[in-house]
Amino acid sequence: MQLVTMIGQMLESGKLKISANGKEDLEVTAVNKRIDVNLKDKDFIKDLIAEVLKSRKEGTIQTIKESPERIKAVKSMRNTVIETADELRQAGITITLSYKTDIVATAGAQASAGISRLVTGTKSLEINNLSKLAELGIHIL
Repeated sequence: MQLVTMIGQMLESGKLKISANGKEDLEVTAVNKRIDVNLKDKDFIKDLIAEVLKSRKEGTIQTIKESPERIKAVKSMRNTVIETADELRQAGITITLSYKTDIVATAGAQASAGISRLVTGTKSLEINNLSKLAELGIHIL
């Protein structure tokens, strides 16, 4: 069982706010096997993704065209997201990702991946707003 699923099963309800340098970056709300992650600042997620990719390979992050290693890291991250979404669905847990209250993506039990299933390859991951997803710099799907 992955950590995300285990946390989702343990949470009944609650709210967590993450702030840095005096500004709120992220708000997480959990209620009845549903976890809503609302990004308040898109730079927060961009920095987070960059750090994850950087941790997989030492040195400066290059563009995809310049770095076959980055392509491998992005594919690995994509596979992890899909596996986690499938596991969440099996556990009856839903996670939504929002940016300034607009739902961008849904993973897990309540995802209804229609056409986005062609992109993600799973019914457990729904892309609700592709333009906001791109605006956040999330290109792993």
